[in-house]
Amino acid sequence: MKSKNEKKKLLIEIAVIALAIVIFAVVVMVDTFKAQPSVELNVESAQTVLKKTGEKIPLTVAYTANFVIEETQIKVTGVEAGEGREQILHCTYSTIDVFNVYKANKEMLFNDAYAFYLEEKAAGNMVNATKVRQHLDKTITPLLENAPRIEGEYDVLVYELESAPQDDAFVVHYDDTVLRVYLSNEMVDTVYGGLVSVGKDIKNTKTLSYEGKTIDIEKINTLRTGISDCFGLQNFSSAKPDTSPYFLGLWNDFCDDFYLNFIKGAKWTYLAKGLVTTLEITLLAALFGVLLGFVCAIIRVTHDKTGKMMIPDQIVRAYLAIIRGTPVMIQLLIIYFVILLPAGVAKFPSAVICFALNSGAYVAEIVRGGIMSVDNGQIEAGRSLGLNYIQTMYHIVVPQAFKAVLPSLANEFITLLKESSVAFYIGVADLTQGGLKIRSITYSNFMPLIAVAVIYFIIVMILTKLVKILERRLRKDER
Repeated sequence: MKSKNEKKKLLIEIAVIALAIVIFAVVVMVDTFKAQPSVELNVESAQTVLKKTGEKIPLTVAYTANFVIEETQIKVTGVEAGEGREQILHCTYSTIDVFNVYKANKEMLFNDAYAFYLEEKAAGNMVNATKVRQHLDKTITPLLENAPRIEGEYDVLVYELESAPQDDAFVVHYDDTVLRVYLSNEMVDTVYGGLVSVGKDIKNTKTLSYEGKTIDIEKINTLRTGISDCFGLQNFSSAKPDTSPYFLGLWNDFCDDFYLNFIKGAKWTYLAKGLVTTLEITLLAALFGVLLGFVCAIIRVTHDKTGKMMIPDQIVRAYLAIIRGTPVMIQLLIIYFVILLPAGVAKFPSAVICFALNSGAYVAEIVRGGIMSVDNGQIEAGRSLGLNYIQTMYHIVVPQAFKAVLPSLANEFITLLKESSVAFYIGVADLTQGGLKIRSITYSNFMPLIAVAVIYFIIVMILTKLVKILERRLRKDER
């Protein structure tokens, strides 16, 4: 009967899983079908979209860059459907040859900017990047007005989005459809005469030759930023719009967040090192906590059974009342900042001491309950064999009590592991602190904190499984 019920349960589980897979596949197929463009652009409408996008690009305050954009002409000659939700605009362009003008006059521009920088400094005036840019704009603009033009062809991609992202200033609304021209670095650099290449060259220029001397300008950010701002187009995003189907988009976002929070810069090491620290604190605190708990339990039981050790019993009772009556975080802050920090004790041992004291109080009550559960006849039997009280407790009572409370002690270890997460309050680089460190770097709340929670959850599940195995072994031994 039991075998038939198990088979029936297994078949139901398989059927449920198969049904879930089918439903998910259908949803993904429908979602993929919806990912096709809902509007087809022609030459005229595509030209309108490009014009609206071009009007948004001159957000820069640099007169030079604005002048280049105004003098650039882009004409759509044809439209072609892409593979997904993108459409390809075949365009011709005519613009100023900015890069060659910059390259031919680079030394003069840098020397002019540096001379202006020195003059302002000598006059006691405050020099910032804006002043440097405004000074150079007057020099660069005449050069560009007389510069040769370049012409060519370029394919521009236009993507259809589900909705307009809040942080994207370059979306264009056309016939109730959200469109986004892909302003890649290559596209902007080509169509606007090399503005992006000029910006990169300025960024990589660390020295200049001035009056026969080589001047290191790497750390003169005011100067380099002022020159760069003349050609800067820092208001556009070169990220490719994500037009994936909904579920694939969610997966892509997850992968991007995962890479940003853990892979890029090897930030996963913060979690790995923090996990090692958390396990070290937990193991050491559990070891000392068990020893302390057993000592306290023996003192209390001895007083209850014999009436002896009154003063130690009162001390233990006070210790148990204080520890069990206050939050572990407050205990940690008091032990470190009030007691141990003035004595020069480091953060890690302070955390171990705090959690050992906290765990010891609960272990003491667990062990005391286990000892009190041992029948008094066991003690009388030991005494009849000629054993004194200490020998009876050591050889007969404690081993039986330990076996009875072992599962509870294992559960206390799991609780201790989770409670150790507050160690970051005193600056210990534990697992929680590792997650918060990643969060402070990436400004992402979801991924780092979820990762910390998942790691704790996995460890707790493993320990819980081991506790269940231990309990089954003990039950078999009893039988």
